[in-house]
Amino acid sequence: MKVKKKNKWKIATVVLGILLLISFIANGIPYSDYFVKESRAEDAVSFVNDNLLGGAVESKLVGVEEESGLYLIEIELQGRSTQLYMSKDGKLLFPSAIDLSQDVDIPKDNQNKKENIPKTDKPTVELYVMSFCPYGNKAEDTLEPVYNLLKEKVEWKIHYIVSVDGNTVNSLHGQPEADQNMREVCVMEYNGLDAWWDFATYVNDNCGSDGSCWEDASGEAGFDVNEINACVESAGVQFMEEEEKATNKAQATGSPTMLINGVKTRAVYDYGNSESYKEAICSAFNEAPQECEEMLNSESSGVSGSC
Repeated sequence: MKVKKKNKWKIATVVLGILLLISFIANGIPYSDYFVKESRAEDAVSFVNDNLLGGAVESKLVGVEEESGLYLIEIELQGRSTQLYMSKDGKLLFPSAIDLSQDVDIPKDNQNKKENIPKTDKPTVELYVMSFCPYGNKAEDTLEPVYNLLKEKVEWKIHYIVSVDGNTVNSLHGQPEADQNMREVCVMEYNGLDAWWDFATYVNDNCGSDGSCWEDASGEAGFDVNEINACVESAGVQFMEEEEKATNKAQATGSPTMLINGVKTRAVYDYGNSESYKEAICSAFNEAPQECEEMLNSESSGVSGSC
């Protein structure tokens, strides 16, 4: 009597399931743990895609394993591999972890962010961001009160972390971010930094991770949408080539990165704490202006990380 093909597949599936269960038992792995681990990893990838990348690009799950009581999750994003940690209950996600059993080699410029920043009469502050990086946006929000306080007493420079291949501009969060980077540089080049703050912060606060309402931002800031589009079309790639050179020279690989008089400062990661930003910048004056005595918001957001 012949066994139907459909029944053969059912039998094969059952056999494979039994073999898989035997493999778990032989290796001391609880059967349910494997599926919980995979489910947690998939939840982490979904969170990254929906909340950190906003659907502009997608990360993919490479693998997951247990390490030191956590799940170590490896993901791939635009051809690059990175690791995340998640608590086993699936409630906490960590972008990185510090191995306390290893000695940490702290770079000299980070050992004391104030004392190692050279002093000048007019400090130069450079902020390197990606327009849709949530951490870069937090740094912009934190820096804005300091900018408004010190204005012309500081040389301010805003740069974008991109790469250019011919006429193609590449940014971590996809083409919408590359387009917005070019728009923001156009606003800054032709209207100045005050206008840039108005435009960029409106987009950050209202337009989501794809900048869909950027034209509304233009109207609020008093810009002509057609002029911005014309600038992007005629000079956008050229501006991005200049941004790529600047970021490579500064070795700014993560958004945000802040340099004060050419020295990277970890103060940039104290999101929400404008007073911390102000103190780091004011420490770079030969003679700090009176504005440096004014207190700004000193409450950290508790958020950490970068793009």
